[in-house]
This record gives sequence, C-alpha cells and structure tokens, in this order.
Amino acid sequence: MNHATAELAAALSTMLNRIDATLRENGYAGEPIIMYLAGGLAVNFYCGSRFTADVDASFSRRVTLDPNDLIVDFADASGKPMQLYFDATYSPTLGPMHEDYEDDAREWDGIGNERRLIKLKVLSPLDLAVSKLGRFEGNDRGDILELARHEYFTADEFRERAESAASYFVGNVRRLQTNINLVCKDIADLEPPPVAGPGIR
Repeated sequence: MNHATAELAAALSTMLNRIDATLRENGYAGEPIIMYLAGGLAVNFYCGSRFTADVDASFSRRVTLDPNDLIVDFADASGKPMQLYFDATYSPTLGPMHEDYEDDAREWDGIGNERRLIKLKVLSPLDLAVSKLGRFEGNDRGDILELARHEYFTADEFRERAESAASYFVGNVRRLQTNINLVCKDIADLEPPPVAGPGIR
C-alpha cells in the first residue's frame, strides 16, 4: 500500500523528528499525539503519483508549532533542490469529512512512529477522496480519480461515503452534491462494464 516517493518520505520523517523534538523540549510526556495526513502527500502515499511540497495535516490534540521550524530542505529524484513545508492554513473543518475519518485512518508503517511522541496516520483512501470534494479545484478531481484507478474504492462506495459525510455538512450543499455526481460518473467510466451472462446481449 505504501507507494510514497522515497525522497518525500524521508523529508516527512525529518519534519516528524522536529515536531517530536518540540514536544519533548516543552515537557510533553503524554500519550503519542496522532497526526492525520491528508492532501497530495497522502495521495502520494497511496499511489506514488503526486509529488507535492506541502503537508496538509491535523492533530488529535491542539498543538502549537512554528511552521518555519518545520521547513525541510531536500532533493527530488533528479537532484533538484526542494522544500517540504507544513501548511498551517489546512483544516479538516473546511470541507466534507466523514465523522469516522480519524478511526479509519491508517498508520504509516516504517516512518518511525514507534520512536516518537507524534504518530503519523494517513486518511483512508475513501476519506481522502471525500475531503477533496470541498475545494474541488486544481489537482483535487484528478487525485480522486487516481485513487479510484488504483481500485481503492468503486463509484458506489465513494457515493455512499461522500453522501454520508455531506449529511452533516453545512454550506453550499448543492455544489457538494454536484461534485459527488460528477466524480461518481468519472469513476464509473473507469470501471469495466459488467460481463453479460450466457444468452444475454
């Protein structure tokens, strides 16, 4: 399942080390805080197809961090200098999100969760796709379809999860439903037609 680009994963691990150091330096000694990863980096984790330089994430507790301390310099596969940064403007409340998204998030194995006070989890493919319905600009529609191409969900599964999330969403619900319908049609177009049984044309 983990298809993350090695360079991005290494840079993200460095960022997590810095968050862990901040927590320890300020005396935190409680249970590990969960960091829920969304956005393009989560798509990269599942598909390996989206290279992004920003980290969209929320936490299981309220934390205060200096985004400038979390900027990580790294090089991509071609050697091009890059920076990974934490997007302090991201919030899971700004778009549709299923109420069980935290429970259904998947741990990023192999990134060092066992040694930190910050534990990284990735939104499930379905919840990641649903979260992109709110803005639905730029890469969002393509990200949803990329997840569907990797067969993480069908059109029916997406509709069920998205409409469940929409049932307690406030705002421009009509636009949200339009986006759901558009995406479901896109996903259905990716799916092979059913095989006709004997004698059926």
